[in-house]
Amino acid sequence: MLKRALVGLAVAAAMLGTVGFAQAAPGGVTLTSAELTKWGFPKKPNVVAWSSGTAKISAHQAPAGQDVVITGVAPDYAPVGQVLTMSRFVADDHNGDGTMKALNITTTVNANRSFTLHFQLGTVGTFGYDVGYATTGMTPERIAFQFQFTTTGAKGPGVAVSAKPVTLNSKQLAAAGFTKTANVVGWGGTAKLSASNVGVGESVTLAGRAPSYVKAGSVLSLEQFVATDKVGSGQFVVIPAVTATVGSDGKFTVTFTPLSGTHGYTFGVGQNFEWIGTEFQVTAG
Repeated sequence: MLKRALVGLAVAAAMLGTVGFAQAAPGGVTLTSAELTKWGFPKKPNVVAWSSGTAKISAHQAPAGQDVVITGVAPDYAPVGQVLTMSRFVADDHNGDGTMKALNITTTVNANRSFTLHFQLGTVGTFGYDVGYATTGMTPERIAFQFQFTTTGAKGPGVAVSAKPVTLNSKQLAAAGFTKTANVVGWGGTAKLSASNVGVGESVTLAGRAPSYVKAGSVLSLEQFVATDKVGSGQFVVIPAVTATVGSDGKFTVTFTPLSGTHGYTFGVGQNFEWIGTEFQVTAG
């Protein structure tokens, strides 16, 4: 299950220069760098809650759209293949109260527990962030490291993103969680894909039952995974007008025409600042 905030972009073919931006205004109360440090978001990653793990960031300040890289090692107890999500701290006041809002920036834990995460931010200002994951069970908790980052304004009419999308093959997509059959691990519901390989222009249907905590009437949407490296880092972009409404019985059905080539997708809904979805891959052509 991938958890992140929604980012609405128009057409996949037109977004190679802007993919990966977390641009939406964060809202909340603005904190100073000193206040962020006081509440656990220093410039150097705070790994106290990251336990035996490590984290190193390539810069603590960069212009909007510039690629920044975080490398490190996940804690010993973090599962191999675990999806790590980057979130922004939205402060409610100057006393450290607030919430973490998931961004559409993820990576996965490699077999040797190392990870590499690329991100490019578009919201100008200094904010607190974390990278990590939520445990499951009766008392779930967030396992993450925290840091602050300053995004400065960009010159000129546009912003160039230095992390260009890369193409993953079917095996690499599967390793990142985008399997040929719908991946329902952590989804809590069911999902069945009519086909994982179709001709260009042919349609695919995804049907199933949403988790019990996704209410009837919720609108599920489709997003494409756009990789920025070969090890699972990447962002998601909305595929316009591909949605389904959860019925009173919890069931949903959506039919769409996949993009040409082999791509990873997620279908789900944003809920409480997190993305709840099922992931899969489809080859068209």
